[in-house]
Amino acid sequence: MAPEILQFGSDLEAMQRLIGLPGRRIVDVACGNGALAFALAERGASVLGIENDPRGAQVNRALGSFPRMTLVEGFAQNLPRNDGTVDCVIFAHRLSQTEAYEMDDCLAEACRVLAENDGILYVLERHTGGSYDDVVRLFHDESEERAWALDALARMPRSFFASAREIHYGLKHKFPDFDSFVATLMAADDISYAVEEVNTADVRAWFEQGIIKGGGYEFEQVMRVDLYRTGAIPPSSPPVPPVPPVPAAPASA
Repeated sequence: MAPEILQFGSDLEAMQRLIGLPGRRIVDVACGNGALAFALAERGASVLGIENDPRGAQVNRALGSFPRMTLVEGFAQNLPRNDGTVDCVIFAHRLSQTEAYEMDDCLAEACRVLAENDGILYVLERHTGGSYDDVVRLFHDESEERAWALDALARMPRSFFASAREIHYGLKHKFPDFDSFVATLMAADDISYAVEEVNTADVRAWFEQGIIKGGGYEFEQVMRVDLYRTGAIPPSSPPVPPVPPVPAAPASA
């Protein structure tokens, strides 16, 4: 399957255009602080955010209730929804963060709750290409985890889906200097690296290759969406019967 190269200004814009948010019933798996769930609900979706970290889930519960959005504690392997009752399940940078041995169960559970027609499994990950990933990979290499996630997607039964798409798009990241780059990375949620690993001469040297005319530094981060849609699979065309051989002309007397 050849990837489609599209243009979006943000991950949220991509979701708006690829999913069609108003009226959609969405499950946001491993929703973190609920930022994505809030944004989806603001754009007309009804969102259930699932967070498996007890401390994060407790913080989310303390936020109270909101229109069209609910944040609960739970696991991707046991979504609190009945069979076929969800329009879209989103793994936004989360499938690759799942233990490899749990990925198949998480995807099977997503398939269980999806509507039989026009249900969408939306898996968003950072791609391994792009100048931004070249820099980050020096201290935080997720290539192996992303490969495991793609293997798990490849193992899903294709008979469940009517179509599958692989979509790539690039997002621009701009920084005035290296210090602001380091500060941005250290402010991210659930980081697994220390500032000493980021603020090194090697990382700085790679970063400074991103200098742009007029000052500052710019990098492209390539995003990948694997989008699967349920529905009736069109019947395959009947085989074309073979053309009978033309009889040989009788030999002349």
